[in-house]
Amino acid sequence: MWPATSELGLRVALAIGLIAMTVTVGLVLQVLWMRLHALRLTREREALHACWQPLFARAALGEQDALELPQLPPRQQADLLLLWNQLQDGLRGGAHEALNTLALSLGLDGVARRWAAPGQRSMMRRVIGLGTLGHLGRSEDWAQLRAVLDDPLPLVSLGAARALLQIDAARAVPEVLDEFLRRPDWPTARLGTLLRDAGAAASAEPLTQRLLAAGPADQVRLLPLLRFAESPHGGGALQHLAETSDDPQVLSIVLRQLHGRHALPHVRAHARHPDALVRSAAAQALGQIGLPQDRELLAGLMSDRDWWVRLRAAQAQLALPGTDAAAIEALRSSLADRFARDAFELACAEQALRVRQGTA
Repeated sequence: MWPATSELGLRVALAIGLIAMTVTVGLVLQVLWMRLHALRLTREREALHACWQPLFARAALGEQDALELPQLPPRQQADLLLLWNQLQDGLRGGAHEALNTLALSLGLDGVARRWAAPGQRSMMRRVIGLGTLGHLGRSEDWAQLRAVLDDPLPLVSLGAARALLQIDAARAVPEVLDEFLRRPDWPTARLGTLLRDAGAAASAEPLTQRLLAAGPADQVRLLPLLRFAESPHGGGALQHLAETSDDPQVLSIVLRQLHGRHALPHVRAHARHPDALVRSAAAQALGQIGLPQDRELLAGLMSDRDWWVRLRAAQAQLALPGTDAAAIEALRSSLADRFARDAFELACAEQALRVRQGTA
């Protein structure tokens, strides 16, 4: 009985060992195949770039009629369109239009429309397709791109937003802003960059209108866009909100964006706001646009019950015009409040560290 059991155990162990060896060999072969496949794709991509980059450059210079274009296998369409988009991102005017003409002659507009469609499974191809349609700038693609603007994937919907802004910025900005307010997954900085590229002429008025008509939650999302859009009406909108809003978050963002001495009355008025968030923002704003006569106001804020208000006020003291070593020592000796002294010493230490880092 025992020998038979032992023999069975040996057979099971041998079978397990053979299975493990087979799996190991299979994994090694799979990894080897993946590396060889990646190497082949890299070489094909390098060859495509070496072939097509000079052709694109000649086309951009107006030599399209003299070009002899090679055959393009379908599997290389993604690499070609990606290269084309990268070049178009840096071109303007006639060179941009020349590459558009070349793309149309190659039928790449049809490829881009198929890839941008919702049925396309590859996100990479969808994004490339949307980018291509944006650069081509053809109004007949508006309906398709507008439908993609509602796509649940942020990368795809933002690609559609960019394409719409490239085709007709004035028409697209209101719809893109409305979509932004419905989409908490859209990064503010990304949309701000798109609005900056679209230009203040197209984005300033719709942005200001929505900002003034929105509730506090939407205003908090829209306010940072003013910096990117470089709105000529931004200052007036900010001052209006500084006068009318009672939301601490809105006021704190507004105060940090106010520029110019004409805004000082609003900043000074909010330095005594009941909410610490607003007082902190007012102190920070005084450090940017304040005058020497604001030292007394800031000295009061340096004894505030909130730590951040005290620190921002101390930092603002050091940033006011005319602050030299003598002024710093005079201020230090005048501080009777222990918490104000702590905040001031920290602000001085931070400033000294920045100076050392700047001279290192």
